[in-house]
Amino acid sequence: MNADQCVHCGLCLTACPTYEATGLEVESPRGRLVLLAQWAENPAERDASTATWLDDCLDCRACESVCPAHVPTGHLVEQWRAEADPADVDRRLMPWLKLLIGSPFGLNWLRKLGRWSQIPAARAFMKWTAPQFATPAVALMDGLLDYTPGPLSRHRLRSDADDGGVLLFVGCVMDAIYAETNVHTAALLRLAGQPVYVPIQQRCCGALHLHAGRRDEARQWAQRNIETYEKSKAHAIVVNAAGCGTTLKEYPQLFLHDSAWRERAVRFSEAVQDVLVVLQNHPLPDLPVRHERITIHDACHHVHAQQIFEAPRALLSRAGYQIEEMADSTRCCGSAGVYNLTHAEMSQKLLQNKLHNIPDGIETVAAANPGCMLQIQAGAVHFGRTLRVRHPVDLAYQAYQDQGYWSTGGPHGGQLA
Repeated sequence: MNADQCVHCGLCLTACPTYEATGLEVESPRGRLVLLAQWAENPAERDASTATWLDDCLDCRACESVCPAHVPTGHLVEQWRAEADPADVDRRLMPWLKLLIGSPFGLNWLRKLGRWSQIPAARAFMKWTAPQFATPAVALMDGLLDYTPGPLSRHRLRSDADDGGVLLFVGCVMDAIYAETNVHTAALLRLAGQPVYVPIQQRCCGALHLHAGRRDEARQWAQRNIETYEKSKAHAIVVNAAGCGTTLKEYPQLFLHDSAWRERAVRFSEAVQDVLVVLQNHPLPDLPVRHERITIHDACHHVHAQQIFEAPRALLSRAGYQIEEMADSTRCCGSAGVYNLTHAEMSQKLLQNKLHNIPDGIETVAAANPGCMLQIQAGAVHFGRTLRVRHPVDLAYQAYQDQGYWSTGGPHGGQLA
């Protein structure tokens, strides 16, 4: 896996959001591959500008979708971040990430941050104490203005007997901020005939660590999750966040030099399925058409990393929604892990483009990744656009609930999750 696979055809240029925004060759996938090759061959000539251009990569994988040579640019950039000098990659957020997503204790603090973000004095204090990161962070928290903190879903969801159903991976940010989506995911899976097992031992997938070049820490989380799966009898691992799903499916890349763990990681990754794909393969009942038009933002790590495009449309159409396609729906919204905190200016440019492409008159956007949901919702608040951003699972759950599912005496009885 190296940058020399690139044939310099340039098909990736128009696919790359940072190239589109800057027009600079060094901000394109082709340019970055040249820089990566030079970085590896001439250590003495490494400089801060080269590191900046490489670290500007969103890791959105859009270039991989159009590359005829199948260059794994995303993996190459992640590998560079892992091997680069700490001074070359902005990792100042990592201690906070370790604190907030490394344990259930940290997740509870993340929930509290979501609540505090709605207090004006708390927002002002954050900006005063750490303006570089707090200012974009506080802007991002505008996406939580209708947030109501509740218990982590892993503590709320009942588990069916671990006898061959699906293991629901609840995630970190999903569990702390969007716990209801996990509850709704379990409900829809059971409606589709899939028993759901929710092990309390599951941990962070490691995606944010990989984005920041912390491969050793991501590897530790991977080992914990692999062991948890191996102790279960589940036939599949179901995930509802695009970024988590991609990371879980790519666990074998973390163990290239450890054959024993690589074999275990391969078995694990082969069991990972996105909930939208599961519900496409095990379709729910058709519902009457709803008088509600929605549009879909395709998360990068759905459409480019996992080639998932039709599945959210299939679920929402079956649930009765009228879908109006968004121009450039597969274009990155600028969230990209913690990119919106470390590269706030570029992130805002991409966010404005995304909001501009939402069709007029649409007030609901479906997005299947927590970072995208938070980013687009915050952008709507900041730029005065009336929008609600919801996971496709939440929208589908609402439609089935409106038809009496999960109500006492309804088609699925009174038990939700």
